[in-house]
Amino acid sequence: MTLSESAISEHYRRAKPVYEALAAVKDYPTIGLNDFVGWYIKRDHDDVEAIKAGYPQRGRVARLDRDYDEIHDRLERTLYAVTTYKTPAAFQQWEPCRYDDSEETTVWQDEPPTPEYADLRAVPAWGDIDLADDIKPHRGDLDAETRDLVERTLDAYIEEYATLYGTRDAVYALDSVGGAYVFGAPEATLPIADHFSDDPDALERVFDEFLDRSNAWLQKAETRVNERVAGAADVIQPDWVNNKNRQYKPPLSVHADHDAVVTPIATDDVRYELRPFETVDDTLIEQAVSWADDLTRVEHTDCVDSLVATLWPNLYENHDGWRATLEACVEAERERERERQRQREAALQRREERLAELDGTLEGRPITPFKEDVYEAVENIDITEIARHYASDAYDTDPNQPRPQFDPCWRHSESGQSCFVDEQANTFGDSKVNAGGGPAKLMALATGIISDANADLDGEDYWAAVDELRSAGYDIPVWVPEAGSDRVDGGTYDQMPFWAVRKAAVALEICPEDAFVDREGEEGTYEGFPGYETYNETLEAIEDAGLRHGRDLISPEERPDPKDQNEEDASSDTDSADSPASQLDQAHLREKNRLLSAKVDQLEAELGEKTDRIDALEAELERLQRELETVRSERNHLESALEDDVLNQDSEQQTEEDPADDRSPLDRARELVSFDQ
Repeated sequence: MTLSESAISEHYRRAKPVYEALAAVKDYPTIGLNDFVGWYIKRDHDDVEAIKAGYPQRGRVARLDRDYDEIHDRLERTLYAVTTYKTPAAFQQWEPCRYDDSEETTVWQDEPPTPEYADLRAVPAWGDIDLADDIKPHRGDLDAETRDLVERTLDAYIEEYATLYGTRDAVYALDSVGGAYVFGAPEATLPIADHFSDDPDALERVFDEFLDRSNAWLQKAETRVNERVAGAADVIQPDWVNNKNRQYKPPLSVHADHDAVVTPIATDDVRYELRPFETVDDTLIEQAVSWADDLTRVEHTDCVDSLVATLWPNLYENHDGWRATLEACVEAERERERERQRQREAALQRREERLAELDGTLEGRPITPFKEDVYEAVENIDITEIARHYASDAYDTDPNQPRPQFDPCWRHSESGQSCFVDEQANTFGDSKVNAGGGPAKLMALATGIISDANADLDGEDYWAAVDELRSAGYDIPVWVPEAGSDRVDGGTYDQMPFWAVRKAAVALEICPEDAFVDREGEEGTYEGFPGYETYNETLEAIEDAGLRHGRDLISPEERPDPKDQNEEDASSDTDSADSPASQLDQAHLREKNRLLSAKVDQLEAELGEKTDRIDALEAELERLQRELETVRSERNHLESALEDDVLNQDSEQQTEEDPADDRSPLDRARELVSFDQ
């Protein structure tokens, strides 16, 4: 890359009319930013409290139109815009901030003023149609066959967008240098914004769902394209990740890795031809302005019906038009939330009633039939302890800050101050990604369960983090749903699930976790108790704690009724044997045999790898030995030839040059020739 700073600056000065045309749909602007990082416009302020807290500036997101001159002055190479268009009010939200030079990120006193889903107005279905990784570096040298395949593939994707919007006229495309961008008409969602203008909650729900559904629909479109166009998957690998603030390179933006610019693609005649930076002329600028005018022109609002019908097909079939469909979608989601709230309230009521029945029996016990007890215990953990002892390489790295700063252990931090703890809220924040959470999430980051602070912590990851907190010594009861309690799927447990019985056995210190053994059931291998005595003792301890397990004790002579086992319990907890002792011995022997077999497999694999390596080294050794012998033979031949030649002239040269020199001719020859070289 050889472009000078002045050449880039002049290029974007000439291209300004493109971004003026691109900057707004109707009265709704979009964000512009320099070099993938310059999201915000910042100014000094006179808020004394914020300044004392270490936030001497305030900031808001940058508008592509009104802030273009400032964006231009900050540009080093690549200009970016955002795919979605927002309400103007989203650009008027100022928040106190400071810039962390070492982390190259803005740190906000509270939440960053980034627009949310409720701020959206004109929202396109959009896709980053990337070239395959092995093709992308060679973009400037694509052969004719590859270029033709890329063009046919892009045309197929454009046709998919035409199906989504109901017309090819509402589809737009750009050559992004490293691939292509395809847009549906942004204005198609303006009727949605108008319809829900008095209900921001509904608007947020609809646009969030719209982007999720469009991404999912386009993923299926990729499959269809790959089936229709032979070889498409070899040259094109799309990225279907559009969101509320998705960046892209607008027309005439300079690519980060190639001295080339983004250019319009005619959707009715797809041509994929690279435009080097030095070829940008007034004609291309006019074409880019025309493309931007077309994208932002309000003429395809009627496509909203095709969008909704395609993305919400089941709801659309049962309702009259797109408005009724989206209203039904919003109401269904709200009803699901109300139902979840009712379930939470009912669960809390049952909890209170059950606690009254137990009359303090659970107090001090390590198990509980209520998830809420786990959640409460986790949230009551002092997050500063986790940050200080588990999640930081250094804690309270800037004592002058009102909130403790720390150097996160899950990623590199140049300043060592890019994360903080909010002691009052008992949460942490990661300024680099503008995300954070509570004690469980911080422990999940500290232990590698998740690797990024903006990742969700749910499902198995959450319970793994809870286990890590227990291992660290925090007093968190183990949740064991009892018989008659609610299942996640809406039913109830006829009996305590077998996995819960195992957890209770460990929590009540009846059976260590490593004592369970693999057993064979009708549906495969499962972890079972080492013997019937341990199983029975666990059931009795559960009863002593006041919990209902709904299970029967077993004896050496009997097997539990398969109906007493849930989906995780494919077989009984005991195998037939002459005695409990022999039964236990057999279980241990089977487990030992399993471990030994696995070890044998591992060692055999390692041996195979070492053998292959030895064979390769032996072959290389033989080759080097042969080469050495050849070189030695050539050297000896040369030495003999030199000696014969020098001997013929030895007497005369010795008399004339140095009569006292008694070195051999070969030695004198070696003075002039280095055989090693």
